[in-house]
Amino acid sequence: MDKKTYNILLLTGIAGFFAALLVGIGEFTLQFSPLGGYEAEGYGYFANVSKDRLTIGHFFSTLAAPLYILGYWHLGQMFIKGGSKVHGWIITLLGGYAFMVGNAWLGGRIYLALTAHEIADITDSNFVLQLQSLLSEFGAHNEPLVNALRLAMVVVSILWIWRIALGKTLYPRWVALFSPAVILGAIFATYFTGLSIGVWLLPAAMNVVHLIIFSISIYAVHRQYKKLNL
Repeated sequence: MDKKTYNILLLTGIAGFFAALLVGIGEFTLQFSPLGGYEAEGYGYFANVSKDRLTIGHFFSTLAAPLYILGYWHLGQMFIKGGSKVHGWIITLLGGYAFMVGNAWLGGRIYLALTAHEIADITDSNFVLQLQSLLSEFGAHNEPLVNALRLAMVVVSILWIWRIALGKTLYPRWVALFSPAVILGAIFATYFTGLSIGVWLLPAAMNVVHLIIFSISIYAVHRQYKKLNL
């Protein structure tokens, strides 16, 4: 690995890290409720989030999300330069596309949240029913987008485990243990088993996953460069 390649991989890895960090901060600000309840129907947990936090979180997260494109280019190059060209391009294109779909999902959360606030604040039962119906329609058009992102992460994770375990990437083989789907599953497990940390991790779960992924990847780039340039 020459110095130019190292610098490009390092900078794009750092861009991915900051994508996860900034979107994570924004999504946490937008969605965190100390009472949990993220899985409940009706998005009632949003009523526990102030409107100022909703606004800050909305813009912070959606404006930072395009950095994920650079991050996924970086991940793909770590596969391509290790001998998995086709798999690397699949990861680059699928990951970048999936996070843009995910950003559309994230941008729609503010409308769910503001509607949930209105439902919590009004007393007219007929109007509440109308808003609940509207909220249900919003949700039906919003949730499939995050499910598309999760499905893409399953595909990425299969390629991740397979190619890294075979030694066909720039990652050491132990990195195969840290696939996006495995880390995401562990975060969901902390929440649904009642561990208090799950309440804090779940609102920005996908970004927590990628903070770990990009941290490992930056380490792997530096390790590979030192190994080849001793």
